[in-house]
Amino acid sequence: MDNNQLTIRYAQAGDSPAVMALWEACFPGEDLFTAYFFKALYDPSHALLCEAGHGHGQAQDHGQVVAMLHMMPYTFTWLGRDMPLSYIYGVGTHPDFRRRGLAGDLLDQALFEMHLRGVAFAALIPQQQWLFAYYRSFGFAPVFTQPPLAYDFSGTPQPADEGHIPLLDALYETSLAGRPHVRRTPEHWRGALRECALGGGRILLDGALGYAVFPRGDDAPPMECFGPGAREDGPERPTGCLRVVNAALVSGVARQNALRIPPRKLDDPHAPWNSGNTPPRTPGPSHDPGHDPDHDPGPAFEDTLDIASFTELLFSDGAPYMQLMHN
Repeated sequence: MDNNQLTIRYAQAGDSPAVMALWEACFPGEDLFTAYFFKALYDPSHALLCEAGHGHGQAQDHGQVVAMLHMMPYTFTWLGRDMPLSYIYGVGTHPDFRRRGLAGDLLDQALFEMHLRGVAFAALIPQQQWLFAYYRSFGFAPVFTQPPLAYDFSGTPQPADEGHIPLLDALYETSLAGRPHVRRTPEHWRGALRECALGGGRILLDGALGYAVFPRGDDAPPMECFGPGAREDGPERPTGCLRVVNAALVSGVARQNALRIPPRKLDDPHAPWNSGNTPPRTPGPSHDPGHDPDHDPGPAFEDTLDIASFTELLFSDGAPYMQLMHN
């Protein structure tokens, strides 16, 4: 079967059994998390499916669901502004349909859907090292990095529960003040607590001073920790990728905050609405009363800049942070 016989569409309510079956085929041996995901996290309106063959518009007439991608909504704070971010998760292709470029087709469609929804950034966490290069070919830059961590508790640590969510979030936001990062709602924190429990781990509090997240038990290194006892335990390594979805919006925010943008022509074949000129900040006021510097196309530049490199330049000094994303 060639790709011309495949259809990409949003999931519908009746697709849940087929999507769950595909999830189990793509990610076997995760029964507890699979049950949790489809009970607490799965939302058909955020799931794109690739279908082999299709009927006449009724869910029960659809063909086989052979690939999927989930776009989970988050908020990303950058330069003092909260911006919409889509976290790409659960990208999977049925073993019988792999090596046909279906994941790439889903990524391209997902970027278009995010653009229609006004999303500024997309993020993901590659599960294997070789995937960093694969996702970079789609414009995702490995700007999220983190060293191995450790936490030295000042006394007996206290297991956190849902009643501690305000404290956890306050410690998180205080520790990341002024740094680009993914914000968390109380539901995100509840999810982190549940997912730690599923993996035999927990979140431990250092009084009201800090915390450490142990998703796989206290004997393993923490995935996240903030507070006086937090320390780095090795060199930094890439942990996740970020991509600009809406270059015009992002460039405007950068210019408003005097962040220099290189005078290059953006090249973004997977999100062609981004391709074009990205002018530097306009020096001084214009004598033209109708001039709008945020919509000035600027001069044409011969040199090009790919969208992943553009993302890296935007965050070269920002050390963005993303963690506890169901990973």
